[in-house]
Amino acid sequence: MPEETRLVVEIPPDMAFAHCLAGVAKTLAERLGMGPRENLRFQLTVEEFCMYLAGVARDGRPMRIELTGKRHLLHAAFGFEASELALGGLNITACPKPGQSGESPKDIGLLLAGKAADRFFLEHQGGDRFRIVAEVDRVYPALSPVRPPESSRPPYRLLAEHDPARLTQAAALASGAYPAWQCPGSFRTPEKFADLVADGQVDCLAAVDASGRMAGLVTWSPCSDRAIYFSGPFVFAADTPRADIARLLLDGMLMALARTPYVIMLSFRGTDDLTPGYFEPLGNLRVSAEAGGEQAVVFRHLREDAGLAVWCSPRIETFLRQSYERLEMFRDLLPVEEPPVRTRTESLLGATLDRQRDLAELQPFLDGRDMAANLAAHVDAIRGKGIGRILFYMDLSRPWEAALAEDLTHAGFVPKLVLPYAGQADKVVWQHERAS
Repeated sequence: MPEETRLVVEIPPDMAFAHCLAGVAKTLAERLGMGPRENLRFQLTVEEFCMYLAGVARDGRPMRIELTGKRHLLHAAFGFEASELALGGLNITACPKPGQSGESPKDIGLLLAGKAADRFFLEHQGGDRFRIVAEVDRVYPALSPVRPPESSRPPYRLLAEHDPARLTQAAALASGAYPAWQCPGSFRTPEKFADLVADGQVDCLAAVDASGRMAGLVTWSPCSDRAIYFSGPFVFAADTPRADIARLLLDGMLMALARTPYVIMLSFRGTDDLTPGYFEPLGNLRVSAEAGGEQAVVFRHLREDAGLAVWCSPRIETFLRQSYERLEMFRDLLPVEEPPVRTRTESLLGATLDRQRDLAELQPFLDGRDMAANLAAHVDAIRGKGIGRILFYMDLSRPWEAALAEDLTHAGFVPKLVLPYAGQADKVVWQHERAS
């Protein structure tokens, strides 16, 4: 299987090219060994996005299409210019808009593209330039039970190489030993975790004992140009000196990151095996109703904090000032206008749903006059799927996102903590509170 295949083409905004690109998408999926279902979904994603964007992109300006195949997914990116962009049909709450008599709904292609892809992102690149990214995941076999080691014996060491079989075993062991909310989603299909490492999307360190038996694992990946998310440490044998294995993993991770440009480490999934004194608390979030209690979110500086300027709504100014004072981080708070001036009718929210972790995560892609109603509709839809935890991520580098504080408050969200450098600037994590 090739490690990565990438094709780039520029086309005029003309629907006639959509079918040709769907054929290219089909060939790419076949070359990567994807299954027929993933192949068909990727073709549909590429064709429907091309057809829709051909109708809204600016005439005379080419669309840049990038199709990439990796071990674990198929990736399509569409760069284009548009003066009036309405993408409300990509919201998970969207329904077809009635067309004229005898015609299909005008946004049916957008709805199909959004449903075919596993996820999408929208990047506003300034002015009228946009980029949509859509991804279709490879389907992996479900987790098979793995017997944990009954005991292990020192000395412990870190594996020098990433062996796919050992990584698959480590992910399965971690998934069996720790609650779902503490584990990356890829641990549920451990072969995917090994592919993510091989593709460079995730880095990790695994520890083994004197006999070469798997003893522990820690993983990390970038969430921005300056910040890292990590998970773990995961320690597998119950009767071992867990603290020694955890410290070995964390020290190895810190040494690896010391040679990088990252400023800070963050974790929503730090386990009880974290070495005391290595990390500081950012705050707490409620975990699933089944697990109960709260999860600590932690951080550690890798470089000295040089300060930032961030946008701030009056509604969260006190919260931000108190957060930054407690964290001893210098920030200039720039006031935003409220209520914001909104020129676009339809807003767009990205939504990631994970039923097994009882978690939904929302991020805003486009502002619009319907934002308050859109937030409420998303909350209702997510609750209707039986998901209890809903998080919303606000990037303080964008004034329009900071100005969403009023809508979020009215929708039942509460600001819980700040993630330094997690986006273009810091991010505020809001959590939805159930109505009493």
